[in-house]
Amino acid sequence: MLSDSKPSILYGNQKIDKDMREKVTEIKKRFLENDEDPRVSPYVPLEIAESWIRSKNNHVDPYTNHLGYMLSPEEQEILAESKKDLIEIAVPFMKKYLSLLSVSGYTLLLTDEKGTLLYVEGEGRNEPHLKFGSVVSEEYAGTNAHSLCVRLGQAVQFIGPYNYSVTLNENIVSAAPIFDENHHIIGALTIYQLIPENDISNMQTHSLGWVISMAYAIEQQLILKKSNNHLILSNGTLEATLSFVSGGLITLNKQGYISHINQEGNTILSLGFASLNDEHYSQYIKDTRPIKDALENGIPAHNHEVIIIKDHLEKRYLMTVNPVLDENNIPNGAVIHLSPIEGIKKLVNDLRGAQATYGFENLVGKSPIFLETIATAKQFSKMYANVLIQGESGTGKELFAQAIHKDFRPEGPFISINCSAMPRNLIESELFGYEGGAFTGAERKGRPGLIELANEGTLFLDEIGDMPLEIQPVLLRVLEDKKVLRIGGQKYIPVDFRVIAATNKDLKTMVMEKAFREDLYYRLAVFKLKIPSLRKKKDDILELANFFIQGTCKRVGRKEIPSLSSPVKEKLIEYNWPGNVRQLENAMVYAVTMAQSKLINLKDLPDDILYPEIISNQPSNAVSLEDAEKNAIKNAIIQTDYNVADAAEILGIAKSTLYNKLKQYNIPL
Repeated sequence: MLSDSKPSILYGNQKIDKDMREKVTEIKKRFLENDEDPRVSPYVPLEIAESWIRSKNNHVDPYTNHLGYMLSPEEQEILAESKKDLIEIAVPFMKKYLSLLSVSGYTLLLTDEKGTLLYVEGEGRNEPHLKFGSVVSEEYAGTNAHSLCVRLGQAVQFIGPYNYSVTLNENIVSAAPIFDENHHIIGALTIYQLIPENDISNMQTHSLGWVISMAYAIEQQLILKKSNNHLILSNGTLEATLSFVSGGLITLNKQGYISHINQEGNTILSLGFASLNDEHYSQYIKDTRPIKDALENGIPAHNHEVIIIKDHLEKRYLMTVNPVLDENNIPNGAVIHLSPIEGIKKLVNDLRGAQATYGFENLVGKSPIFLETIATAKQFSKMYANVLIQGESGTGKELFAQAIHKDFRPEGPFISINCSAMPRNLIESELFGYEGGAFTGAERKGRPGLIELANEGTLFLDEIGDMPLEIQPVLLRVLEDKKVLRIGGQKYIPVDFRVIAATNKDLKTMVMEKAFREDLYYRLAVFKLKIPSLRKKKDDILELANFFIQGTCKRVGRKEIPSLSSPVKEKLIEYNWPGNVRQLENAMVYAVTMAQSKLINLKDLPDDILYPEIISNQPSNAVSLEDAEKNAIKNAIIQTDYNVADAAEILGIAKSTLYNKLKQYNIPL
C-alpha cells in the first residue's frame, strides 16, 4: 500500500521562487532549442531530465495547448468498465472533499496507471484537454507529475517548469500513486495549482499531504469493496483519512460547534476525551472574525495568522477557513485547517533558499594562515555565542558564516541580510516584520520579519557597519531578550537564533567615532574571526584559480578545461589582489572566456591584472575593483550571448542585481 511505499520526492522544494522557476525554464528552453543536456544542470533532478529527453524522443510538442489525445468512444467504454470500481470509490472523495482544500484554484485529477484521465474536479474541469478518456501520459503529453509518480511508485511534488509542456510552467503539482491490494499501481491522484506570484508564503504546504491521504483512503475503500464491505466513508475511515492530513483539520457545524477533528487538531486544541458536541471553536481560537465570516456569510479566509490558547500559553498558527455550503449555497458549517507557524516559516525559508550551501569541506586553500583560520572557525562553531567576521571585501566572509552555521545548526534556516543593500525606509519592517495594517502599504495579513524567520537557525548580518544607527538599539534589545515585536504588534514573539555578523570596516574605530553603538559591538563580537586577504595566502592562489576555471567550464558546458601558462602563474602570484578571492574568480571567468586554446596566456587576463601600475596611480582601490567587476560582467554577458539569467548564474549574483549593474556601468544589451 501507499503507506508502505518509499518517501515522497519534493523536486525543487529548496527554492521555489521566481528566480528558481526562471532558471529551470531557461534550462528547458536551451534543451528544447539547442539540445543542451539537462542532466548536467544542478537545477534539474536526474529523473526530470531523463523524462524530458524521453519526451523529446517521443516527439511531444512542448508548446501545444492540446496535451495528449482522446480515446475513441469504444475505447472510452472499455476504460469505464475496467476502472469502474476505482471511479466509483474515488469520485465521491474528490467531489466531497475538494472543498476541504484551503485555497481556491486547485484542480484534482484521477488518472489510470497509463495516464488516461478518469475524472477531473476543481477549476480545470472546463479545460478541453482534461476530459474523461484524454491520454495525458508522458509518452503523449511529456513530463508530468502523475506519470512520474507511477513510474517511480511514490508520491512526488514539483514546480511547473519541470513539466515538459511550457503551458504548465506556472503550476505547483503534487501526485500520489494508487495501489491495489496486491501492491500494483492502478492509478494516480494529482493536484495542481497556480503558484501565487511573488508570494511564497501562500504556497499550500498540505497539498501533497492531501493527495497522499486521499489516495490512501481510496485504497482502503477498494479493499473494503473487494471484501464485500460497502461502508463507503464510515466514521472510522474518515478518521483514518483525516489523520494523514498535515496540520490540524477541524469541521464545525453551522452553530460553530466542533463536529469532527483529526488527531493533530485534537493535540493543538488539547481536547483530550471531551465530548465534541460541547466544544465551541471560540473557546480555543482568539481571533474569531474569519470563522464568523465563513459561518455567517460563506466567506473563506486563507493563511490567516491566529493565536491558540493552550495551557495558559499563546501559540501562533496559520489558519485557513473554508465554508461548507449546501445545495443553495447557504453556509452550513466550516472547515478549519491549522498549520504551526514554525513549520510554515521553515517551508518559506526552504523555498526562498534560506539555507547554507557551503561547509568547511568546501573552503579551498591549504596555506598555513588559511588552515589556521578554518580551525579557529570550527572552534567557534561549537559555541552558541555570536561571531563577528572581519576581512576585506571579497575574502569570503559569507562562506565562513555558512560553514559555521552548517557545523552548528545544519537543519535550521540561514537568513542572510545585507545591511548596506537594504533601503533605510524598509529595513525596520524587513527585520522585525509587521502586523496587518501597521502602516500604509502593509499587507492585510501582516508579515514575519527576517529575524523571526531565523528562529532555530542563524541570522547573518553582512556589512553590519552600515546598519543605521537608529535601528541598532532595537536590534540590541532583540539580541538581549531573544524576543521580537512586530511593527504595530502588541505581543512579543520568542526567537532563538545565533548571530554571525561580517564587516570590512573597523568597528572599534567606528565606536570611538560614535558611528556604531559600543554595546551592540560587544554583543556581536563575543568571538572575532579575521579572514586573511588573498595577498597573505599566496600559496592558495593557483589552487583557487584552477578551482574557478573548472567551475566556470562546468557552468558553461565547456568540456576542454584550459591550463594556466607559466607566465600567467607568475603574474597571478605576484599580483596584489585588492579585490581578493572575488576578483580572482572574476579574472578566471574572463580568462576562460577569452582563451582560444588549451592554454590561458597573459593576453587572456583582464587589463587591471596585466597593467597594475595604471591602477596604482588611481587615488584608491575602488576604481580597480570597479573595473574588475565591470570587465567580469561584460565578459559574462558576451560569453552567454547576452542572456542575463545565464550571466547572473556565472557571476553568482541575482538577476535583478545584474540588471542594476548593467545600468550602473552603462553596459548595453
